[in-house]
Amino acid sequence: MAKSFYQKTGIAIEQIASDLFLLEVGDRIPNVSTFQEKYALARGTVQNALRYLKEEQAIETISKGHLGTFLVHVDHGKLQHFANADQLKGTMPLPYSKLYEGLATGVYLLFKKQRIKLSMAYIRGSEERIQAVREGVYDFAVTSRFAAENVIQNHPELVIVKAFGKESYLSRHVLLLAEGNTEIQDGMRIGIDSDSLDHSVLTKTLVKDKRVELVEMPSNQLIYALREKQIDAGIWNYDEIEDKQVGDLHYKDIEEEQYHQAMSEAVVICRADRKMICSICEKYLSTEKIREIQRMIKEGAMTPRY
Repeated sequence: MAKSFYQKTGIAIEQIASDLFLLEVGDRIPNVSTFQEKYALARGTVQNALRYLKEEQAIETISKGHLGTFLVHVDHGKLQHFANADQLKGTMPLPYSKLYEGLATGVYLLFKKQRIKLSMAYIRGSEERIQAVREGVYDFAVTSRFAAENVIQNHPELVIVKAFGKESYLSRHVLLLAEGNTEIQDGMRIGIDSDSLDHSVLTKTLVKDKRVELVEMPSNQLIYALREKQIDAGIWNYDEIEDKQVGDLHYKDIEEEQYHQAMSEAVVICRADRKMICSICEKYLSTEKIREIQRMIKEGAMTPRY
């Protein structure tokens, strides 16, 4: 009987649970007429859905007369289940550094704790990841704050829902150089990854006023290309060099600019109209816990899981 009842009113329960998930104890809930109009539902269907959520102890309410009805108890885990939000699809960079492994592990474990199944795609290039979120292919994406803020300027349908602080994305970028070189000079071949906004901006800034050849390639192939003498220099993430203790690479620090801090911070972006997804990411992805997991993996005190 319960199964047939749920099948009959399932859509209404899913829609209303999604809205109630965004609320906290003490918040006023929308009235029946609001749900009717928003989702084109019959009054009785809305009432049945609300009754079901109460019977399942997902919510408990109290009526305050003309002031409305307010939440006195809310079980976000149950609402998440009834809203069919037990599985999310996300995307982040390839976890080639311990910092990225820590980030991937933290996201996986924090969602697992909430019984959220996570399907994560590791995609090179911030622009491709962000585009996938815009098109609804993925629910959220992890990028640098710099990339996210630049894209949001032209696409206000996207929003940053979580930020993890300075050096949560990477510690810093450095300039890799072929043996015998100490700086960028005219005539050099410089690797550039145009799919990565951060990499593209850094590279073009560094070669400004220089007569060089920009060689298009995925940024994760820069080290190989440098060793094979396909390029003379390129920007890369210092964390990988440190993690792998690559002694044959020559590098120099890049002069610190204000926007470099935004490039070092990891953020999560979602579509602003997908309010429940935004709320799940904001509620469950604890900055403190993510940073602690990153620290433990970097120190070798925890095994990566993602």
